[in-house]
Amino acid sequence: MLSIASILLMVAIPSFVETTARSAIRTSVNELATELSMARNAAVTRSSSVSLCPSDVSITPQACDNGDWNEGWLTFYDDDGDGTLDAGEILIRIHDALGSRVDITLDNTVTFNSRGMKANVSEFKICRAGNTDAAYARSVVVNVGGLVRGARDTDQDGIFNSGEGGANLSCP
Repeated sequence: MLSIASILLMVAIPSFVETTARSAIRTSVNELATELSMARNAAVTRSSSVSLCPSDVSITPQACDNGDWNEGWLTFYDDDGDGTLDAGEILIRIHDALGSRVDITLDNTVTFNSRGMKANVSEFKICRAGNTDAAYARSVVVNVGGLVRGARDTDQDGIFNSGEGGANLSCP
């Protein structure tokens, strides 16, 4: 009986680990996309620039670039549009770290202008922490119109593609 239970555990544990990793990545993509959409909406509603920046939210006072995206981020009204939380600028939201199961990287800053648009396309890459398997790679893309969407597997090879139908995503 014990040997049967051992065999079942050997089969079930790797499957459980993979399922929870995929769930953490999916949750991270959804939370990030929701936050980006909310920031764009705030920019349009108030007719003011809104930025997101990485921050270790456990450190006080709150500041941009004192950590990486894995440690959390700040969303704020960015009066001068420089992507940095300056004195007098209002915090909209402080987002806690998404957990130790994911790594998040970004290719450039995220600032929505007063019309909800951006100067360039931004792409967040979300990967399974400590894993280079491209099957886990996902991204959240914000185009110049400010629209937010998740990556897709445009070539149907089982690996999601970068940007607007670009190459396969990879994890560091």
